[in-house]
Amino acid sequence: MRLFAELPYSEVHMDAVAAAAGVAKPTLYRYVPTKEALFIDGLAWTLSDLRDAIGTACAAEADHPARLRAAVVLVLGRVGGLSPALHAIESQGSEFGERSRRVLREGFDGLRGALAALLRDGAAAGCFAVPDVDLAVMMILGGIRMAAHGTGRRAPAPEAVAAFFLDGLRAGAAAVPRAAPPLRVLA
Repeated sequence: MRLFAELPYSEVHMDAVAAAAGVAKPTLYRYVPTKEALFIDGLAWTLSDLRDAIGTACAAEADHPARLRAAVVLVLGRVGGLSPALHAIESQGSEFGERSRRVLREGFDGLRGALAALLRDGAAAGCFAVPDVDLAVMMILGGIRMAAHGTGRRAPAPEAVAAFFLDGLRAGAAAVPRAAPPLRVLA
């Protein structure tokens, strides 16, 4: 996955992957039939590994906003580096494009619980104004996914995206909730 994050997708060759893995190319092909399959398997592993990594990274942070920031930076950093490769594989329009979208969707679904726990803890401590944790998690993950993958170019700086979410979540933490103004129908 390091090669896919560092090089344009078209420049990642199985020779280089085999060399980086320290195996012969025929050995690599025994386990994965194509570069596309290798990328999709690696994407699934990356997203699965992120669940554990979020817990580890967040345990090292002292306060709730820092924990959420660490989680957002971690997810965007790992997925964002793969944005050009994701865009390249999905633009092929093949079965691999659909598989990568499914793997990405399932992987982000797996991250929901970890992020929801962070938000619930932060809301309980009064650090975040989150009336609907599930909706907030969907917005965060959707925002990360779009930032990392929406344009096919490198994602914005993870710290900037994390600050964007944290500013919005903390903005209302001390404010008194108010009712929305009634909708007016214009004739």
